Amino acid sequence: MIKSLVRMLVPDSLRQSVYQARQRPWKRDISQWCQQWCQDRRSDESVHAEQYAQAFGKPLDLKTPRTFNEKLHWLSLNYQLPIMTKCADKYAVRDFVTDRGCGHLLNELYGAWDTPEEITFGSLPAEYIMKVTHGSGQNFIRRAGDTRTVGGMRSQLAQWMKRSEYWHSREWAYKDIQPKIICERLLKDVHGNVPPDYKFFCFNGEPHMIQVDTDRFTTHHRDLFDLEWKRLPFSLEYAASGQEIPKPETLESMISAARALSQGFPFVRVDFYAMGARVIFGEMTWYPAGGLGKFTPDEYDAYYGEMLSLPQQERP
Repeated sequence: MIKSLVRMLVPDSLRQSVYQARQRPWKRDISQWCQQWCQDRRSDESVHAEQYAQAFGKPLDLKTPRTFNEKLHWLSLNYQLPIMTKCADKYAVRDFVTDRGCGHLLNELYGAWDTPEEITFGSLPAEYIMKVTHGSGQNFIRRAGDTRTVGGMRSQLAQWMKRSEYWHSREWAYKDIQPKIICERLLKDVHGNVPPDYKFFCFNGEPHMIQVDTDRFTTHHRDLFDLEWKRLPFSLEYAASGQEIPKPETLESMISAARALSQGFPFVRVDFYAMGARVIFGEMTWYPAGGLGKFTPDEYDAYYGEMLSLPQQERP
């Protein structure tokens, strides 16, 4: 009787709205909001400690850090130079690279914008790579024939612009980066694929290990070499490819550039792309894998920890 009366007196559209509202997981939404609110108010040190414990199954030792990963967390919490923020910024780092005498290694820049709405997509070439300057992995490659719409790309960029890598991982160098969007030339090898990139682990201005990632979007493999291009007897997060990785003809040029860019820092990873006889600068990374990268066997975590000499605490 009552249901029949409601159907007669209440319009269908209103009844449908009420029904949909009752179906929404509002309790879950409120719970997630509360969790995020509490997470944002935790100290950086507690977040680092929790992430480390979840990854390695043991407490993070910040008083007497010994391993490579422990020391990366210590650096994030205690060694905070403004120049590190500049180098983590994918746009501002271009000035740093130029100042260090490596400006000729920079990729061609098509544009830089503060908001997605400012981008003049019609003036860009058919192929490019677009990324936000304050994030990690937030980029998309556009090739000829790509069917993505301008609206879709603006929407994706808008979402990335709202994300803070610092609040996600508490990696200090990302904290004060002013978000921007940049567009660069799409780098391709002779087969039209993204060329291999070479990541140099540099300790006190001296490269010691080279990481080469292959098939990152399918069966991710990671091969590790010393400066003589000899394979290293361990893995880092991913297994080796089991394939021959040819020594790049530009190896010495990349080593020289890595030295120039890493001078004055206790640790930084400097990345390059090799395009035949040309080297292209990629980025600088202060805390690879957020200090959660697992060595196998794990004794090499301690080995590279000994190589990383911690400086005095320094905060802005």
